[in-house]
Amino acid sequence: MADRFYRDVLKVSEIKRFNSDSETDMQMQRQDVDVMLTLNETTYRVSEKFREKDYGDLYVEVFSKYPKKPGWLHTGSPNAILYFTPESVYWITHKSLSAFCVAILFPLIPENWYDELFQSHKTIISKRLFLNKKLVKINMIQAHNRDGATWETIGISAPFGFFEENGVKIKRFCLSNSFIS
Repeated sequence: MADRFYRDVLKVSEIKRFNSDSETDMQMQRQDVDVMLTLNETTYRVSEKFREKDYGDLYVEVFSKYPKKPGWLHTGSPNAILYFTPESVYWITHKSLSAFCVAILFPLIPENWYDELFQSHKTIISKRLFLNKKLVKINMIQAHNRDGATWETIGISAPFGFFEENGVKIKRFCLSNSFIS
């Protein structure tokens, strides 16, 4: 679906994926770059995120492995995040998302909220915080992972509008029924 979107909707001239175990591909993957797209003679380093349903929110990984390993927003170097849902694709400018989350949002989240979620073993808890004199609801989400070892990935989600109100550049592409089928 992603490559078809790139060709048919964005009209890219080149798609270069980093999906093998080669050293070059692994180096790009560690930078959270899944694909490079050439569009109007400009090449973009893109991180792809996929969700089975559009919940109207953006999930941002804070910890790849809680509590020691930072998530993709801290460690990645793409130009854009393309966030795929069945009906829409969101083009999110990484620089604007990182600037808002790292400098403003993440410092507002008390450390004990992460620990509370971790200790509870729950998948999701909702919290409220003040930002720009407004009370904002965020969801803290924990994924339980296992591949021989076990670890927890923890992130936050909030409505796309919340991020846009705070300077994050997001462009939504609605996928037509003919594109989806």
